[in-house]
Amino acid sequence: MAAGNSGVDIDSSPSYPASYNLNNIISVAATDWNDNYASFSNYGITSVDIGAPGKNILSTIPGNKYAYYDGTSMATPHVTGVAALAWSVKPSMSVSEVKNLMMQKGDPLSGNKTVSNLRLNAFQVLSALNPLIASPRSEEHTSELQSHHDLV
Repeated sequence: MAAGNSGVDIDSSPSYPASYNLNNIISVAATDWNDNYASFSNYGITSVDIGAPGKNILSTIPGNKYAYYDGTSMATPHVTGVAALAWSVKPSMSVSEVKNLMMQKGDPLSGNKTVSNLRLNAFQVLSALNPLIASPRSEEHTSELQSHHDLV
């Protein structure tokens, strides 16, 4: 759920539906490429769960075209995608389990503006669910792919 783009603390000035305190809502702040909260992003240490990239995000637009956008609505699909990936690895997980995992396995953000104070990290979430993802063999394969890419 996008936290909103007014740059306000929604603990003090609620913004719904992001401010609802429900286990099945993951309220998302926008971050920038420096792992800072985006200046426009709403925040709240009890209302907003996690940050995700939401600045200068390439998105589709009508007419089979693309454009760059900013906003918590650009950040939220990242969280949705990682939740879907988590369920693809472990379909038996509850919504609360997926939410908690994402809120524990992220990268630290400067400032303290969300419940987790983390930026989403898909690799850490998936590695926690399947240690083979982070195995040395996977890293070798990644290096091989990069070497191949450099040759092309």
